[in-house]
Amino acid sequence: MSHTLSREIAMKRLYAETVGGVDSIEDALEQSERSVLSEEDALFSDRLYEGVRAHMEEIDAEIETHATDWSIGRIAKVDLSILRIAVYEILYERSIPVGATVNEAVELAKEFGGEKSAGFINGVLGAVIKAH
Repeated sequence: MSHTLSREIAMKRLYAETVGGVDSIEDALEQSERSVLSEEDALFSDRLYEGVRAHMEEIDAEIETHATDWSIGRIAKVDLSILRIAVYEILYERSIPVGATVNEAVELAKEFGGEKSAGFINGVLGAVIKAH
């Protein structure tokens, strides 16, 4: 089971939606270096994606509250997609340790974000965790 890949796929789908496209799990997986996603991982990825979409308003409010001096519109779309998944996990997926959530988000930021993405995401998530 690779929740890392599941998160990557969910992030890519959210990113595509944010920039005006639509990607299925298969589309996002095709863009990944790994091409196999177990049924369990696909379900987890889909749960993350659908969970973020269902709670987008609350998640974005949390991000804006804790991303000091940053509005949702100013955050890089990749970083925003990563943050949305991680904040969803922190707020709604209580069975996942928050340390694992933060670590996975930072790793996604290192791989797909900009030079300062990992630090920014780590800081925002740290503030969200302290608030909850």
